[in-house]
Amino acid sequence: MPWWRPLVVQVAGRPHPDDTALGVFVRQLTAAFEEQGHAVVEESHGDVDLLLIVTHIPTGPQPLPDRVPEQSPPLSARTCAELGLRVGSRQTVVIAQVPESLAGLRHTEAVEIGRTVMARTAAPRVVLVDREGREATLFTLEGGHPTETGRLADRIRDRLVTAACAQDVGDRYEVVRDALPATVWAACEAPRHLASAGRRMGRLGLLPEPVRVDRYVSDGLASLYREYLGWKRLSEGMLFLYDPGLDAVVVTASGSWDVDKRDLREDEVTVLHPRSRGDRLRVLAPEGVDPKGPSVEAWEVCALLAAVPTVRLGRSASGHWVVDPDGERTAPLIRGGVHAHVGVGWADAAVIESVPANRELYPYGFGCGTDLMADVAADTVARSHAVNDAADPRLYVRWPMLYHGEMAVELWKPGLPERPLQGLLDAYAHAVRYTPDHVDQPL
Repeated sequence: MPWWRPLVVQVAGRPHPDDTALGVFVRQLTAAFEEQGHAVVEESHGDVDLLLIVTHIPTGPQPLPDRVPEQSPPLSARTCAELGLRVGSRQTVVIAQVPESLAGLRHTEAVEIGRTVMARTAAPRVVLVDREGREATLFTLEGGHPTETGRLADRIRDRLVTAACAQDVGDRYEVVRDALPATVWAACEAPRHLASAGRRMGRLGLLPEPVRVDRYVSDGLASLYREYLGWKRLSEGMLFLYDPGLDAVVVTASGSWDVDKRDLREDEVTVLHPRSRGDRLRVLAPEGVDPKGPSVEAWEVCALLAAVPTVRLGRSASGHWVVDPDGERTAPLIRGGVHAHVGVGWADAAVIESVPANRELYPYGFGCGTDLMADVAADTVARSHAVNDAADPRLYVRWPMLYHGEMAVELWKPGLPERPLQGLLDAYAHAVRYTPDHVDQPL
């Protein structure tokens, strides 16, 4: 796999004397990293790719989330500070033992457990091993929770290596001040279309209520997170549109700006140049506007648009952009799309194409806002029949984002409703069976 690379791994902390299964697992995991060619070091100055922090979760009659201890500063933050790592870095993984079997949990229950441990330890990934040493579950911030029941150390190693090979790119952007005249921005319909689509996604159950960090931690720790890390609440999902008039992408702002995508204001969207400049995206700020940062999926969106064929567009009699072979503008075939944290059980293939995950090249999921997730997006549309075959009449394409949800887009083709995202959401309302309560966790 071209993205794979050997890593530098450090283990911090020791298993509690009562956590015998955890002790065995950590030894086996360390050996598994070394067997695959990774360097496992005892000391570092923060120059590591993975920091595995071993901790203890007490047993007791209380539900698992209630037993996770809260510390100030949190475990991961304290350890990162000692080693010179950035607090909140995706490089950190907390590992602990629990008496419960987690394999059969409902998706929403598993997500709640994972995010509780993450919030109280300030770690973006967590591995929980059962006390019999028969299963290990990897929890991700996006909501993934695959449980391995065989060759635990090797399988968890492979998942952690995959995640560590992906580089965070969500904050790689620069702001171009006063890039859009105020009159042009005022006339742009994209913010209103996105706000309307966000409201409908909320009604359809495709966008949940944002989750505040104080749901998982004390008010005091939540205040520290807000002040020093900017962590306020988690706002899942994303919407975007390509605007031919601007030759730009309009995307929902990052949830870190306290954005509720079910109730968007016009200043809660961000305009992006569709093509990056080197390793930076360009946020195009309207005159006099201090823009919010884009959703972390912005790189994926731009990768999608760059990977698809183009079409010619013109104005309809009502002023909307429509497919026109003699039209005045050239645009990417994708008009817009959404990202939703739901699982799909069935989709009408006559209405919407479902492109399977390419697990040969990308066997495990990557985090949102990473370079490899953008590569996954480009690979997916390259394999889409509806995208690449002009004779395919389907207007909509969807695909799974392993372990936590999916992406769906609509295409500039004859028959596409004039109102952006209307047809795509109609398809989800009538031709897709989905639920936020179950997302597949393939092994």
